[in-house]
Amino acid sequence: MLRRISLPTLFMLAAIITMVLAAGGVWQFARPVDEMLRALAPTWIGIAAVFWVLWRQLPPAENGSAAVQPATRRAASAFEPLRLEARYTDISRLPLTSLDYVVVDTETTGSDGNIDRDGDAIIQIGAVRITGGKITEDDAFSRLVNPGRAISAGAGRFHGITDDMVSDAPAIETVLAEFLDYAGNAVLVGHNVAIDLALMNAVERIDNPVLDTMLLSIGAFDSRRDHTLDALAYHFNEPVRDRHSAPADAALAARIFLRLLPELDRVGARHFGDAQDLCAHSAEKISDLGL
Repeated sequence: MLRRISLPTLFMLAAIITMVLAAGGVWQFARPVDEMLRALAPTWIGIAAVFWVLWRQLPPAENGSAAVQPATRRAASAFEPLRLEARYTDISRLPLTSLDYVVVDTETTGSDGNIDRDGDAIIQIGAVRITGGKITEDDAFSRLVNPGRAISAGAGRFHGITDDMVSDAPAIETVLAEFLDYAGNAVLVGHNVAIDLALMNAVERIDNPVLDTMLLSIGAFDSRRDHTLDALAYHFNEPVRDRHSAPADAALAARIFLRLLPELDRVGARHFGDAQDLCAHSAEKISDLGL
């Protein structure tokens, strides 16, 4: 029953109940109405002020169409590169804190936000490793890629990578092979990582298990609207440096993933299989909302 009542409504009911209880307490000692009202006035004002301050801290009320910001809006089929239906029996019941992860991000020649394997190509891959619940600072991966096509002007303004910067870089086949060697059998993690994986899969199939911090955030924070990397960085008070550089964004996503682990434990996602199911549920939720 309480799950169906919004948080602001619960606060309003709590404020009314508190005021009634205060009135009842004062009534025991101030029988005349005028005395009771004089005694209650500052009490009610104080209660109203406290609940008003608490009210201001609440997230805006949501409706079905506003539950996820546009940056997270995509059909469930767009999450197919995550292969959330696959089951990894060797790690499914292992605690999330015991696994090794490689957190990855890419920059591309230009994209409209949809998976477009013919019209987009990777120009940078950045990754960091998480071992024993900590980022391995001296074990990062950063490579530029020659995409064999021009970088769009809009994308160039976005990430600052130019055609000249990648002209002498190796092709994606070489860099992706290096990245897969770096990743090994680790669980891959990324923020809204389906597009990155789709572009990689167009070159070579990625078989590593995958978790998506955007989908994990949707599952862990049911009342949040914004699950972008910047919003989560703000929420967790994580510093943002060199935004839209693949190595820097991978490092930021890694820090956010580590900050998400206690939140996942709070909602009962303690093992890899639980986190995978949570990602799948979040993807279905986006699809059910018609986003």
